[in-house]
Amino acid sequence: MDTQKRGLFVKSKKPITPPYFSSLFNCIDCHAPCVLACDRNLLSYNGDMVEFKVLNLGCNFCEECAKACMQTKRGVLDLKFSSQIQASAVININSCLAWNDTICFNCLDSCRFKAIEFLGVFRPMVSQKCVGCGECLSACFKNSITLNAI
Repeated sequence: MDTQKRGLFVKSKKPITPPYFSSLFNCIDCHAPCVLACDRNLLSYNGDMVEFKVLNLGCNFCEECAKACMQTKRGVLDLKFSSQIQASAVININSCLAWNDTICFNCLDSCRFKAIEFLGVFRPMVSQKCVGCGECLSACFKNSITLNAI
């Protein structure tokens, strides 16, 4: 069996771009002031692009990353672009407490955009209101919520 071609059909994970993203990366040889400006440590720099990664807290759209990037005149993050993060929360129904008949509203309570809606007492769903901030990820102690690029 030829094992050289196994990775051909593996779907690579699309990176999540930060808020205020211009749709054009121009980060090569940048010292990434946007990463340092984020008090919540949500941005990482890999040498040619900046990615949005939720670790403990979600984005509060403070605009500091965009302001820092605007100082470099590279035009990657800029306040004139949408603050919408190109990601959406996804709930794993197999590990979610509410989906498994235990009353839990942590994700609902943490979402200031009201993007989590419950179908009855149980069954949380992520609506179209989701802005990809990631606040619900840290609220879920079962780690049943992930953020996927859209």
